[in-house]
Amino acid sequence: MHALRLRGLFVKLVLMFMIVGFGALFLVSILMSQFSSGRYESSIRSFFNSLNQQQLAALASGTDPRDREACNVLASKIFWAVVKDGVTRVSDFGVMFSYFHSGRMQVRILGDDSVLCATQPDATPLLSKAMSEAAHAGQPNFIQRDNEDWAMIQQVSLPLANNSQALIGVQYWSQWELYDEVIDVTVYDYIRTFILINSMGASVAALFVWRLFRRIKRATTVADQWAAGDLRARIKDGSRDEFGRLMQRFNSMADAISKSFDTQKALAISVERNRIARDLHDTAKQRSFVLGLKLTELEYEAQGHAPLLPTVESARRLADHLQHDLENVVSGFNLPAIADYGLYETLLRSVRDLLAGSGVQWSINWPENARSAFDGVPEIAQELLMITHEAVANALRHAQCRAIRIDCRPGARWHWSITDDGQGFDLGKAPFGMGLSNMRWRANTLPGGTITIQSESTGTSIDVSFKLPVAGQS
Repeated sequence: MHALRLRGLFVKLVLMFMIVGFGALFLVSILMSQFSSGRYESSIRSFFNSLNQQQLAALASGTDPRDREACNVLASKIFWAVVKDGVTRVSDFGVMFSYFHSGRMQVRILGDDSVLCATQPDATPLLSKAMSEAAHAGQPNFIQRDNEDWAMIQQVSLPLANNSQALIGVQYWSQWELYDEVIDVTVYDYIRTFILINSMGASVAALFVWRLFRRIKRATTVADQWAAGDLRARIKDGSRDEFGRLMQRFNSMADAISKSFDTQKALAISVERNRIARDLHDTAKQRSFVLGLKLTELEYEAQGHAPLLPTVESARRLADHLQHDLENVVSGFNLPAIADYGLYETLLRSVRDLLAGSGVQWSINWPENARSAFDGVPEIAQELLMITHEAVANALRHAQCRAIRIDCRPGARWHWSITDDGQGFDLGKAPFGMGLSNMRWRANTLPGGTITIQSESTGTSIDVSFKLPVAGQS
């Protein structure tokens, strides 16, 4: 299919080049015929003024102008002497006067103001009129005009009796270039021009199509990736021409669509999390609360049965852990939606709600110019929010802390840390319900993510390190 399209484009370009080529030749011929009259007039005038009149007069030596045959020979000699000089000194001299067989150049021999003889063929009407008037004008150089056409006459005195002189006349026809290049050509000329233009057109079209095909192929490959759902792919085209700018717009469109899909996905996840939170609150959490009450009642009744008391106490503690775990899960599901507020505002709301009424002081240290860095990666923002929520909830329940600090440090590797000033704990003996494994799992899902947990008697520090992808990369 691609090859078919390219063949179609190639043929169209060749045809267009051929049409434009012939049209350009025709247009140039018209323009040249309109603007070259003055240039050729100056060239012919300069040529006539520089003619070697002595050499031309010498051709008449020994000629009897009354002898018609001798007169014709003299006129022919002067004619071809002028032609020989003209074709070497004036551009397009021969073509301009139709190779001297159209009557646009003639030599007349005059004696006693009458025409003794003239070269053949007969002069054109304009040239004939100009030569007749030049014979009586008495000017060495005479010009007769008819719109864009003109005829120029040069007089040459001959060393003969009867005041003999030669009139050399040429007529400029303004349409001669158009006629010569477009009309008065042979089939061979048309075929040669056709082959030349088509060869040039095919070469240019082939080069253009080849270069364009490479760029189209790159764009098509990326478009196929987009169609398959991979909106991270981008068209690599650094050219600044129209096609390159179009590819930049396609990339911008892919960025916008990708961001829109991410936002929709984040909103859908938020809606589903809220639904799960409601279901857990209305079912499992309420039942675990009732289970805790029943086990407390059973523990009271088991006071008189010493063998059963340890088992009942253990069951009640497990029920308490279950309630705390369900509370953590429900509160995590009920976090504000990142898609609505962004990570920074969502984090503020989450920590404020979690620590409300606890008396714990808290702060978030996050450079203002980096607060929008997670807008394009909501999945990373969600994991950081869940890790922070888990760490703050643990510090609130177990550390007996007075202050919690959350830090975000941008760089080649970003660092996200949660630090408290509580009593700490032994990592090797951490209770099952503290969610450390969940935090490790979430940190490992981040790009290049690692987590470091340090706990001493002066407090606990949790540091998550990861790489934040740039726009357009996975």
